[in-house]
Amino acid sequence: MDHGTENDDLERIAPMLSRIPRTDPFAVPEGFHDRFAQEVQARLPRTAPTPAWRRWFVPTAVALPVAALLLTGWWMWRPAPGTPANGPAIDHMSPGVAVVVWEEDLLEGLSEEDLAALAPAPDAPALTAEELADYYELTGTEVTDLIESL
Repeated sequence: MDHGTENDDLERIAPMLSRIPRTDPFAVPEGFHDRFAQEVQARLPRTAPTPAWRRWFVPTAVALPVAALLLTGWWMWRPAPGTPANGPAIDHMSPGVAVVVWEEDLLEGLSEEDLAALAPAPDAPALTAEELADYYELTGTEVTDLIESL
């Protein structure tokens, strides 16, 4: 192939493009690849390697106080031995202190005889209407609410 005719055609079609010199854009200076690694190493800042103890010291310095706080919190707020899981502890009481009794624990542990003794006697007198009205007034129970619940 004759490059002379191609250059003439290019000169005629695009005169400015034909004036650009033809050079290899991917050419590198002589010995570039031989000295590249050394030049990069020379530009990096010189730092000492991190000692092995520093790699575990910081996480441990944070984790130990957190673990100590969690353990202390658990120790302080854990239920006392022998305390029921759903009720308050009644280890020692002063006179006049009200005792909280959970509803599900009221009849727990009673024998058949004790339960029979708690049942009202068949010959017990029934309350009069006035006594019931006084009771509801003292407790603040609305009679309409009681009728609706029945």
